[in-house]
Amino acid sequence: MTNSNFTRRSVLRQGSQLTAAGVALFALSACGDDKPKVQACADPNQLSVSENSLRKAGHYVEQAPDPAKNCAGCGFFAASDKPPCGKCEIFQGPVNSAGHCDSWAAKATG
Repeated sequence: MTNSNFTRRSVLRQGSQLTAAGVALFALSACGDDKPKVQACADPNQLSVSENSLRKAGHYVEQAPDPAKNCAGCGFFAASDKPPCGKCEIFQGPVNSAGHCDSWAAKATG
């Protein structure tokens, strides 16, 4: 038989060290988030249920995954006097010019 030092004190010490290590890792993972914050042009709490449903069904996001296909380049978007927000004909309300949805269609040229 081996003589192990498996005492209550050693278990508590190792448990507290593991907890401290977990907290440190969590804190470090939150550091370095250099992503710029995107302005939300419409508060979902202020929109009607149907407006929120339409946005959800169209997979609207405030930041387009492809910058070449953002709301500012969409034919349904109209700029406003409060950049970066504008109005979308599909959603009948404010959207971010950097946003995107499944109904995106390039603006007609010329």
